[in-house]
Amino acid sequence: MTMKILTISMLALTLTSCTARGHHDAEIRQMTVAGDSLPQIRHMTEMKITGDTLWLTYETEGGFGQRFLRYAIIDIANATLRISPDLGLRPDGYYTSYMPYPAGRVDGDMLVVGQDDAMIYKAPNDTDLIPTADCILSTDFALPFPLSMHAQDVSVIGPDEYIFIGREPKGGPQYAMKSNIAVSRVDTIRSLRISPDLAPWMPNAGELAYSATRRRLASAYRLHPAIDIFSIDGKTTRQARLGPDTFVPSTLTEADFEDLNPLHFVDISATPDCIYALHWGFKASESAKSSPTIFKIGWDGQILSSIRLLPARLAKIAASDSIIIGWRPDAFCLIRP
Repeated sequence: MTMKILTISMLALTLTSCTARGHHDAEIRQMTVAGDSLPQIRHMTEMKITGDTLWLTYETEGGFGQRFLRYAIIDIANATLRISPDLGLRPDGYYTSYMPYPAGRVDGDMLVVGQDDAMIYKAPNDTDLIPTADCILSTDFALPFPLSMHAQDVSVIGPDEYIFIGREPKGGPQYAMKSNIAVSRVDTIRSLRISPDLAPWMPNAGELAYSATRRRLASAYRLHPAIDIFSIDGKTTRQARLGPDTFVPSTLTEADFEDLNPLHFVDISATPDCIYALHWGFKASESAKSSPTIFKIGWDGQILSSIRLLPARLAKIAASDSIIIGWRPDAFCLIRP
């Protein structure tokens, strides 16, 4: 216990010194959208950069929970995104996958996982999603315990291997998990919870990111000012913490408990060498007049620098080695880290 407290204290000192040396305000540049037009987006669920391409999934107003998958070619010099058509739209008007999620490239193809059914698809061209015979999760797999079929934040980590956030049924705990589809097996990497007193997944909701170069994962908490960084075998490497917890457990009895607490790490994006973490530190009702911060964090847990953004209601980010693309409720933005 003493060692854990010491580690968190050292990180707090790192943040203080980093704020003095590497903290700066930044204007964000709105990007032009070309190519196929986008509908009115109600909720951006994921953005991920691979090479010169931004992959995005979103929900629309009146879409009844259907998630849509597109990609966009990034033109940094002109701050432009050239949007593709819908991927997976069939001639009958239905979509191949109800909740597609871009998991990463293998042999040139982007692999897409259905978050609601765990099926694996290939996205070989501008419009098609091609079903494969594989899935990352099934009741026929060897499982450590019963799991719901919802797979969150999926990443390819090797041939036939994936990591994702899995949940026990009926609002139970959540875990970072590894799937080996060659042997039809899912194993637990690590429990994702801020403390033993908060076991269900809802107060521990957040985002999971992965670095193939470092073979490490980062789990950022939406309702707590902390990011857990750990190796692929589940051993905790470090916890980056910005301050004491602000979450009030008694609010869990309220349907709008997220609105009653400050939101912290609302999104993270991984590059081979660092994590970019979008931190609010304020309630959703305050977002229109508040300034979020993007922290650059090394995979060893050291906070390297930070960017305070002028009030922008930034809700999602995707990072590469040279740029960050952000999503506001009405536009894409280009940010120089």
